Amino acid sequence: MDRRHFIQLTGAATTLSAFRGGVAAQPKITNRIELRAWTALGEPMPSAVLEQLYFLDLNDEPIPDQFPRQVEEGRLWCQPPPQPFAIAFTLAVKGFGNMVLFADNQGRGYSPNNFPLNLNLACARSRIHRVQHAIRQWSGHYSTVTEKLQQASAKLLRAETASDPAQMAGWANESLRHSLWAGEQAALIQAEYKITQQGSRPNFLWGCNFFGHPDAGPEYDRQFQELFNFATLPLYWRSFEPQRHHPNFAQIDRSVNWLRKAGITPKGHPLVWFHEIGVPDWIRDLPYAKIRDQTRARVKRITRHWGNRVPYYDIINEAHDIEWGNILNFSPEQMLEMTRVAATSAAEGYAETKRIINTCCAWSRYVVRTKSERPLVSTNSYLQACLAQDIPFEIIGLQFYYPDQDMFEINRMLERFGKLGKPVHITELGVSSSTERDEHSYFKDPPGLWHAPWTETIQADWIEQFYTLCYSKPYIQAITWWDFADKGFWPHGGLLRQDMTPKESYWRLKALRRYWGGLS
Repeated sequence: MDRRHFIQLTGAATTLSAFRGGVAAQPKITNRIELRAWTALGEPMPSAVLEQLYFLDLNDEPIPDQFPRQVEEGRLWCQPPPQPFAIAFTLAVKGFGNMVLFADNQGRGYSPNNFPLNLNLACARSRIHRVQHAIRQWSGHYSTVTEKLQQASAKLLRAETASDPAQMAGWANESLRHSLWAGEQAALIQAEYKITQQGSRPNFLWGCNFFGHPDAGPEYDRQFQELFNFATLPLYWRSFEPQRHHPNFAQIDRSVNWLRKAGITPKGHPLVWFHEIGVPDWIRDLPYAKIRDQTRARVKRITRHWGNRVPYYDIINEAHDIEWGNILNFSPEQMLEMTRVAATSAAEGYAETKRIINTCCAWSRYVVRTKSERPLVSTNSYLQACLAQDIPFEIIGLQFYYPDQDMFEINRMLERFGKLGKPVHITELGVSSSTERDEHSYFKDPPGLWHAPWTETIQADWIEQFYTLCYSKPYIQAITWWDFADKGFWPHGGLLRQDMTPKESYWRLKALRRYWGGLS
């Protein structure tokens, strides 16, 4: 996660004007459009929040930010994209949370003649339309959803006819509050209906990383075995083979042996990742061709070593223009070639390897937030390129660390990747159970606000809803929570506390597995 993405998750009021020109150095804008926004209290929206607004095409692809803009409190001016576009905008909705909202002109997209535009009203209209459109397509009983949408429409009408910004913003907030709850309820009704229709899924993989074994002790192992049937093992190249030709198979061998004895399927993660921890010092200065050859040899050696004992691998991780995943500055063409190398080499080592191309940042906001001399490749576009070039792999991997989206929009994004035609694994996942700073985690400060400040109950609620959405989709075959216990990657992201006692989320997941037929 880069700094700008973190700022957007937390809603921090830090200006990005140095990146975009902003208030300090106003560019000349021709054919400009004007967008206006207010907080729920009717105050002009802080410019730092407006700076984070971005545009999408009507296929939900972020449009690279090449449009000069000017920002002041409550107003943004910029040149519009050349095609019909949608708008993504972060708003704190009282009574629901801090969410990225979308305005798409009821699916038609915007053009310059739709401006100036009141973003509060535009987001409220578009949300109602999206939920109405969805429930017309879905099976299930949506009377309570329809009631909430009627309330949202009534509040929107009050907002549209309000006499001052404070009244308008207050009624728009109420409209959004009702329609956000309605959308989440609708997505869950549909998911529960589909689960009832499809019945139990005995082959579904309930996973977590197994990085705490054996140091975390026997209680960690016991509770892991009680909940999971799928485990991710660390194969980060830098620590796995710090010296050339001296890979450390022995440590992972012990974990593989324990998991297989416990009846848990292991997965290796990742075979290829051009992040700081995925690149050993001894390959950094090699030319591309030699790095490619060393990568091929590593992947083949690992999958051959474990054979059918480790049937799944994240063969490559975050190879789609994420800054931190490309410290060697490979081109998109080289990254695609490395993806092919990872895929073919994995099968050369063990022909039955289940190959996962692992991705992150499903909404691809980095496309507009990262300064680049060329258009950046989104997550979806990268996967489409892999398919178009016939790179052989079995599974799409998606990470979903708290994405500051509500469950309705998460459901839409899952469906978007499902349309690519491959099975999907949710490979990494985390939300917090506290708002307190966590000095033992990588990120320290818990991001986001969904429904209420993070507590163990709010974490469990989020988990139950997300897993329900995923389990209802036949193309999603696995979910891997990332930190089994606190003191890990995500702040307060464990299902267990640091003392290995279970949080509410642990019991909630166990109940879901039992209810859906995955546990006796």
